[in-house]
Amino acid sequence: MSDNKGDVYTSYRWLMLLATCLSIVVCYIDMIAFAPILGEVAKGLKVDMGAATNLMMGFVLATACVLIWGGMVCDKYGITTALVLGLLCATIPGTFMPWLGDSYGVVVLCRLIQGASVGFTFAVIGPVLVLWFPPKEQGLAGGFMIGSMSIGSAIGVVGAAGLFSSGVSWQGTVSILSLLGWVAIIFALMITRKPPSAEIVKGVTAVMQSSEKLTFGKALTLPGTWIASFIIFFNAWGLYCLYNLVPPYLAAPSPMGVGLGPAAAGNLSLALTIIGLVAFIAGGISFDKVFKGKWLPIMIIGYILVGVFAYTILLPGVFGNMGLLVICLMIAGFGVPFMMPTLSAYVAMNYPPNMVGTITGWCFGFGTFGGALGLFLGGMSIGATGSFNIAITMISLAAIVGLILSFFLKPRQT
Repeated sequence: MSDNKGDVYTSYRWLMLLATCLSIVVCYIDMIAFAPILGEVAKGLKVDMGAATNLMMGFVLATACVLIWGGMVCDKYGITTALVLGLLCATIPGTFMPWLGDSYGVVVLCRLIQGASVGFTFAVIGPVLVLWFPPKEQGLAGGFMIGSMSIGSAIGVVGAAGLFSSGVSWQGTVSILSLLGWVAIIFALMITRKPPSAEIVKGVTAVMQSSEKLTFGKALTLPGTWIASFIIFFNAWGLYCLYNLVPPYLAAPSPMGVGLGPAAAGNLSLALTIIGLVAFIAGGISFDKVFKGKWLPIMIIGYILVGVFAYTILLPGVFGNMGLLVICLMIAGFGVPFMMPTLSAYVAMNYPPNMVGTITGWCFGFGTFGGALGLFLGGMSIGATGSFNIAITMISLAAIVGLILSFFLKPRQT
């Protein structure tokens, strides 16, 4: 039934939203589970911290590669297939880590498989918005879905630190945190197979038939596609480097890091990750209600916040003062996700409905290579210098480039 007379968007959309959010939560729990205990993982696998960082980079690299074509899987085979396939990629390697986690090479392979999970689940966001939510709710719904990244990251960073500190091995820690994935698989199979309203599908079909025949190849010739992709590239650099490098930076002994240890680093990193949920929702509401669909003000706010406050956590006057450190972590953690609902909404607003999944996958897939590059270069700098300073400074530099590019993003001309 519809919520109101004449409203074709039924209340079932909230269950679809919940299933998608839970799937994204699972993927990001598995992504960040290694971060607060990365030093211990390095010791267990007998590699240095730079090589251990490749376990984070490999996850993000696989995410980027699969996102590029994961949207095509969603467009062709449906939301359920994409979600379940992604959840299986995340959950199976994590569950069996106690039996697989003795070899660095095998763990790298597991991280590549787990990284593919985000490629499939993230590409569902665009189709869920188009098929289940009215335009006036798309910013908010997108904020909840992308905000699930922060929920998953918060659960993962605190859960991993807590479990490891209680005496569980790092392999056991990863395995325990992966178990929610099996619940999410069952929930996705139960909920997401229901089709959207026939009236919505009819309306989407009419829009597709009345719009120009935009092919994927033609979309790649449009300047807006590439500008959006590169903006997301530098956004992802900030997001994945903040989430994956800050916890080990806080945990690592001085002078490499701050020297707080895994448990304290996990608790402090909660300020960085959980604020993302507020940022995603605030970003969606700001885009819908405050800036009325204008993306430039949101890009300016987001990039300035992350560019300035990511750098401050390297300053002794900041990391030596716990209260000030928490504030700077929260503001830096707010800046990147604040922009992301606007970026997903840009794709939904500027491309035909039958292309939304594919273009979302391309833009966020290409963009996520920024996160992989940031982690790769960060890992190299950590290995070469024995310090996180260059790796974290590069987050601020990436924000400057993203801010400049934002001034060139324009609506697509049909």
